[in-house]
Amino acid sequence: MVSARPLKVLIATPFGARQRGGIDRLTDLIVARIEQAHSARVQASRLVTRGPGPRAFAPFVFSWALVRFWLARKRGNVDLLHINVAADGSAIRKALLARFARRLGVPYVVHLHGSRFQEFWPAASPRVRAWIDPLFSESEAVIVLGNVWSKLVQTHVPQAEDRIVILPNATAPADLKRQPALEGPVRISFLGELGRRKGTPQLVEALGQLDRGLNWVATIAGNGQIQETRARAEELGIGHRVKVPGWLDARATNEVLQGSDIFVLPSFAENLPMSILEAFAYGVAVIATPVGAIADVISDGTNGLLVPTGNVDALASALRRLIVDGQFRDSLGAAAKNEHASKYEIGAYVTRMIEIWRGAAVR
Repeated sequence: MVSARPLKVLIATPFGARQRGGIDRLTDLIVARIEQAHSARVQASRLVTRGPGPRAFAPFVFSWALVRFWLARKRGNVDLLHINVAADGSAIRKALLARFARRLGVPYVVHLHGSRFQEFWPAASPRVRAWIDPLFSESEAVIVLGNVWSKLVQTHVPQAEDRIVILPNATAPADLKRQPALEGPVRISFLGELGRRKGTPQLVEALGQLDRGLNWVATIAGNGQIQETRARAEELGIGHRVKVPGWLDARATNEVLQGSDIFVLPSFAENLPMSILEAFAYGVAVIATPVGAIADVISDGTNGLLVPTGNVDALASALRRLIVDGQFRDSLGAAAKNEHASKYEIGAYVTRMIEIWRGAAVR
């Protein structure tokens, strides 16, 4: 398949351009970078498989995706399919899409993103496994975000071991220079879906434990349990310190990170969150839990702090430490920013992705 014309890649994503969620945000960055720097070598376009509308519309969106894929194949507009996959309905849809790709003779790679795949895959029924396992075993490459996910794939589909590629997520460099808090309150931020999986109830409880004399404010932004989060902050007497604005677009998210001193993500389940890497890019000190591939990225006490999952006291202690010790906080942020520049910048990421795509397309 080596030729002078660009490699044509169709990227299956759940919601589409400029939508919520890490997969679509990463795809936006990949497509933009390719158009900017690699358009002579690669053409990448999206294939929306779920859609941003109500869940009831998802089957119609997926059916249209299959039609679009068939038309692209018929017209010679696809050389490779890149399948982003998460647990539950996403896995079923992508298994169907992969089977359709095999019937059309289009090679594909699988990119495992879902935070719940460790629970979903082992618990799946034999009937579901009969669909999920071939999705991985018959792919030309399996891209995972860290060691824990590589081991998961090897455990369930050992025949795919030599095709597993560990490629952590990446983000763009910071658009704006961060403005550290020289005077005034230390600014704490959270970005993500508000609710149990991301640990926002524990975050609010930890903020409520902080000494009243400490000078801090917090922004807890995202969709999900917005009203519940506001109400609990009020009950704890910290409502005047905690802003809960709801979901923010990319520009507003960047402004929050630019104005942050501490970023917190106390999740119970993750793969490798884009929000942590975005905080790294801005040089913000990060507090997180060691779930998914986060422990591959954060070295506790060096470029961030790790706290046990669900441990409110430990989270409050970490917050207190960084609020009080500005020098330590700044050192974590500087190390995180250097780490991002060397390992998690989108330019090098896309170059590596194109190498994976080209290798998969010629197998």
